[in-house]
Amino acid sequence: MENIANNYFLILAVFLGVTFFGFYLAYLYGRKTVKFHWSEYIGILITPTLFTIFLAYLYGEKVIELYFISSIFGFWLEYIIGFSYHKTLNKRLWIYQRYSIEGYTSYLTLPIWGYGGILFWLLGKSLG
Repeated sequence: MENIANNYFLILAVFLGVTFFGFYLAYLYGRKTVKFHWSEYIGILITPTLFTIFLAYLYGEKVIELYFISSIFGFWLEYIIGFSYHKTLNKRLWIYQRYSIEGYTSYLTLPIWGYGGILFWLLGKSLG
């Protein structure tokens, strides 16, 4: 297990593979629907969540802390950028409709930002 934990590039590749496999399964499940379904949303999140738990087992609780900090920081960064862009140029970069905060971000993006933080941490570790 120690050899695997030191090979960050392998961990990064597996994390990306598992995540995209989960996205693909969610796509296969929900490709014929045009409305939001919680089952599809959970399907997108389940594989990266399980891999994040595995990373916490490998590297300790700091991975979970990174996940939550990245979730909150990314969520508010997205809100600030969307709000600033809208107020500056009177156009919106994006609009969220479900569980949104004034259309600039959505509570549904919180876990995605957490996975992004872990992804960038693994990328940084694999690059040295």
